[in-house]
Amino acid sequence: MKLNNLRTLIQEELNKVLNEDYQDKYKMMGMIVTNVKQRPQKEIFSDIRSLPGITIASSKEPMKYNQQNTEKFQTILTVKVDGYPWIVKGGFDKSKMEDIRKEITKIEGVISYNINPDNITTL
Repeated sequence: MKLNNLRTLIQEELNKVLNEDYQDKYKMMGMIVTNVKQRPQKEIFSDIRSLPGITIASSKEPMKYNQQNTEKFQTILTVKVDGYPWIVKGGFDKSKMEDIRKEITKIEGVISYNINPDNITTL
């Protein structure tokens, strides 16, 4: 391979990494408790998805619907976060995930969202 071709290849790969992978992305998983009697879970999840940086919010019910208390409905919530909104404002790291967790708990119908720091991973 010629030196010029090698330089071009390295430059292209470097630009690709810097442009695509610079933005920090995290996944956070935990137990969310909601009051589905007060507000449908579909609306609650819609509000979660509307928070800045949240790209995906998916859920899995650990128990059948009829086995749960509708005033304290438990669901395993996985949220994927793109740090871009914070990167442009000065910075984003794993510690920002706690702020996002707190924002989720402020949503009407959310009683709690408990996460273990070990369940916050990079993507």
